[in-house]
Amino acid sequence: MSEHIVQRRIKHQKLRRQARRSSILVRRLYKIFRFLFVIFIFYAVYRLAATNQWYLDRDLANIEIIGNKIIKNEQIINEIKKIEFQKEPIYRINPNEIANQIQTLKPIKRAYVRRFWFPARLLVMVEEVNPAIMIAPAENTPVIVAFAYTGEMISRDFLPLEDTTRVVKILTYGTQGDDYESWDAKKIQELYSLYQLIEEYAGEKVQYIDLRIPHNAFVQLESVKIKLGELDPSVYERIKSIHNILPEIKELTITEQIKYIDLSWKDSKYLKME
Repeated sequence: MSEHIVQRRIKHQKLRRQARRSSILVRRLYKIFRFLFVIFIFYAVYRLAATNQWYLDRDLANIEIIGNKIIKNEQIINEIKKIEFQKEPIYRINPNEIANQIQTLKPIKRAYVRRFWFPARLLVMVEEVNPAIMIAPAENTPVIVAFAYTGEMISRDFLPLEDTTRVVKILTYGTQGDDYESWDAKKIQELYSLYQLIEEYAGEKVQYIDLRIPHNAFVQLESVKIKLGELDPSVYERIKSIHNILPEIKELTITEQIKYIDLSWKDSKYLKME
């Protein structure tokens, strides 16, 4: 065998050994990288599971509340804090339990709670009762209590109402057999309908309805006061005349001397002067 052939075979064997060593090295490196990748995945999963992003803040700052006009955000959050869940990750919290707790606040009709897992946060959507009237002992005194159209009492804890909420003020002492705390939904709806009807015929906003004198109600409009007398079934017919009387009064030069318009009688209307 010639020397050239021998050298070529030796060279081929060296190349095969080098290729074999390279293949072994690549497989070993692959196993090392795969092992390190598995370790990294386990570490990442552990860090992800251990992060505080799965938990709500202690002060519940990661709660968004929408739909509330009567109840303040702080009042809803304080109610949520009564539930012992802050050590639990967000995915283990029952949103229905939170909604039921929020619904214990009287001005709330329904509450809906939606969870967002990462980062942990809650979206609270509430539906409140519709305020209809509010009670005060005098024109310039703070409101004592308010009532929803369906009769629910809105206590002082949730007052004052927002300025955007159109609610008529009722002046009453709550005495002499007319305790407002005993008013039912029918009574509230009658007063609410009365003020809406007066505004419709007068074309002005009602400032307040004064019920402090038994059987002798007064209504303060923007331009003049009206004496309605007793709020019997005939009151709805009597206030219809406001539509015709007010334009005539506004044309008079003695408007500032008018104490009130007397509509307490069905068949007669007159002006009470100062």
